[in-house]
Amino acid sequence: MENGFTFVFKVAYALVNTLKINDFAMFKNLKLILVILIGMNSFDALAQTTIFPQGEKAPTENFTGNVWVKALLSPDSSFNSSIGNVVFEPKARSKWHKHPAGQTLIVLDGVGYYQEKGKPLQILRKGDIAKCPPDVAHWHGASHDHWFVQLAITTEHPKGRVIWQQPVSEEEYNAGLMQNLELQKQISNLAGRHQNIVAIASLTAKGDLGQLKKALENGLNAGLTINEIKEVLVHLYAYCGFPRSIQGLNTLMSVLETRKIQGITDKIGKEASPINDTQDKYERGRKVLEKLTGLAQTKPKTGYGAFSPEIDIFLKEHLFADIFGRDMLDYVDREYATIAALTSLGGVEPMLQGHISIGMNLGMKETQLNEAMAQIEYLIGKNEAEIGRKILKNVVESRK
Repeated sequence: MENGFTFVFKVAYALVNTLKINDFAMFKNLKLILVILIGMNSFDALAQTTIFPQGEKAPTENFTGNVWVKALLSPDSSFNSSIGNVVFEPKARSKWHKHPAGQTLIVLDGVGYYQEKGKPLQILRKGDIAKCPPDVAHWHGASHDHWFVQLAITTEHPKGRVIWQQPVSEEEYNAGLMQNLELQKQISNLAGRHQNIVAIASLTAKGDLGQLKKALENGLNAGLTINEIKEVLVHLYAYCGFPRSIQGLNTLMSVLETRKIQGITDKIGKEASPINDTQDKYERGRKVLEKLTGLAQTKPKTGYGAFSPEIDIFLKEHLFADIFGRDMLDYVDREYATIAALTSLGGVEPMLQGHISIGMNLGMKETQLNEAMAQIEYLIGKNEAEIGRKILKNVVESRK
């Protein structure tokens, strides 16, 4: 089934190529209609990924830009808080304001900014929680280039739920853009190929399909072939599961379809060479793992491999013999994808430490891996990146 954007673009394409448009004013009007249709569809696509209805337009005197609010729960005698779903378009934000009894924000989707008076601006992403203390002036809203959806939980107070103050200045708001630019500077020395692999792997593992579309387009524009990107997405099923991998492939198919309609021809690239090695697959996988780690590999006598010999066989025969044995990507490409996915997933620190060690054994530099962590912070979140940096530091120390 085609997505809404593809449908709109097909309609546009048909109109432009079928109608005899000689009137320049008529052509301009058609272009305007198409822009509106595509913009409406973009919002509709966001609405389909959010949990609650869009709601009603918020009062313009309290916000900059377009904001929608849906009241979900009103206070009563047993529960003295209100809950509302708030949707901000890119660059939209609240005025400075404070809550006499405080407020809690839970990020449901997108990327946003939050700042308390006198403190640095924070970048918020899906899953983040911000606690606004009572009577502390603050503001929040969407980032420059993303929609932002939050759940606001506000406690009742005799002075009211909220006291509105002055608008957020452009200088105050642009601090968020400066933070993003600073993070991007930190990844400027990571090879462009690996920047794109890190972005694609991180967003696939996290399941952020909206940002993944942009990352796939960036990768294609930077010269990654269709088959190379497919290989990254297939490789990831070993680390974040078939569902995430298949969703990544579905997203790539959608991006390619849209680009084809736009007249963009992407390079398919070479196919993987057949593996003609007749050596025992377990032994072949064991040797690949030795190359990756630089350490002798024997059948495990302790740990999960001894407890479940089946998984040791699957790892050696399938992951390291079958997947790592495919020459669509080299080992360094695969390790950047793996490290990015594991960092973004969280909760798999022992495996992340092992793969960072493999990466450094393959020649990755500490600076390059720190740049990858900066990119993950920019795309996924600060918490994930900080854990990755801590593990990287431990690996570097252990190698001295």
